[in-house]
Amino acid sequence: MPERTVATAFEALLSRKVPTDGERSAAVQHRASIEKSLSQLENFGLRETGSFRHGTAVRGHSDVDVLVSLGGGRPASSDTALERVRSTLAQSFPLTPVRVSRPAVVVNFASGDERWEVIPGYYLRASGDHVVYSIPAPGGGWMETAPSAHLSYVTDINRSPSGGAKGLARLMKTWKYANPSGAKVSSFYLEMRAAQRMAGESSFIPYLDFAYLIRGLANNGLADMNDPTGLTGRFRAASTETYRSTAVTTLTSDAKRVEDAIELEKAGRRSAAFTKLAYVFVGTTFPSQFY
Repeated sequence: MPERTVATAFEALLSRKVPTDGERSAAVQHRASIEKSLSQLENFGLRETGSFRHGTAVRGHSDVDVLVSLGGGRPASSDTALERVRSTLAQSFPLTPVRVSRPAVVVNFASGDERWEVIPGYYLRASGDHVVYSIPAPGGGWMETAPSAHLSYVTDINRSPSGGAKGLARLMKTWKYANPSGAKVSSFYLEMRAAQRMAGESSFIPYLDFAYLIRGLANNGLADMNDPTGLTGRFRAASTETYRSTAVTTLTSDAKRVEDAIELEKAGRRSAAFTKLAYVFVGTTFPSQFY
């Protein structure tokens, strides 16, 4: 019976988590209706900003993130902007759950199987080829974002080592979705940290880079991150201190489990290593040792 190593198991996990063609199609089928709904507001169009656009989406989690560039001047409260978008979408889709989940308005089509997150944004300034927007901050108020610059940052690093930045980001998001109660961390934050980890690396070894990154994030306590593009301010890992603290606890435990798994395999105890890794990805199906 063929047997996987820890290294090849991580490679198999990464391959399994690439979205299907069906998910990619479903991710865009509601775009026209979303745009039609938001046309009731003065806006300058939608910009896709999330995982599908960045090439870091995870199979089974086909959220579509878009920023709607609103006109009319930014209100003092970001709650006002969120409610404007929420009420407009709710009127257009009366049978579909629509709610605010900062920094976005979430529209759950098909009982949540097709989820859109619409972020209201206001133009702030241009910087070269990129635009900086003001969007609702996770904990209240406003924050800055530069979606095209952040996409370019991840894409550039992903070229060398080939597939490294996006592959590591997908692994981190897979870990997040496997731990829904203990890993309420911003997917954008994880993606930026993954790209930062791979910057300057000569190769991408999924299990080792994953181990290094989760240990690093545990050790730094999911600290705020400076924008690597230099165009905006700092990124928060989580919307609340409770979420951040809980995620650090989960990261610390899982970092130790991954390190233990690596050592167990070196000691000839591969079955025990796979048991550890199955617990790290408890909410998903980690590849089995034998296949």
